[in-house]
Amino acid sequence: MGLNKHYDYTDNFSEIVCTTRPISAEELTVRFFCAPQWIIVLMKFRNAIVKPFGLNEGKNLSDLVIVKSDSLATISKSDKHLNFVIAFMTERRMNDSLYLSVCTKVRYNNRMGKFYFTIIKPFHKLICKTLLKQVRRNFELS
Repeated sequence: MGLNKHYDYTDNFSEIVCTTRPISAEELTVRFFCAPQWIIVLMKFRNAIVKPFGLNEGKNLSDLVIVKSDSLATISKSDKHLNFVIAFMTERRMNDSLYLSVCTKVRYNNRMGKFYFTIIKPFHKLICKTLLKQVRRNFELS
């Protein structure tokens, strides 16, 4: 699934980190997947709900990370219901700040994929925003 193809859903969440130290996209992904307990519980609940519908329960996405460069890492996954790409990007903005972003692109392959993503979309947004804010705070404290 290339970056220029049609998508049914896209989003982009970003944070500015006040730091002078370099942060790679790979480091961003590692910290992004350090989820608090409430998110882990929510993901287990999601997995239990989707299994009877023949939807793949989420595997460990951190195992799918492909580092493209210091400033870009991606995850992509395809199944019979939907395909998605997540891009993790870092960009130096000024001497003392760094722009972090997480962009998701989803393409539905059938009605079940659309139904599934419609149900999880609010949780997806909440989780992405929460994890990215957590990453920003952790980088600023380190």
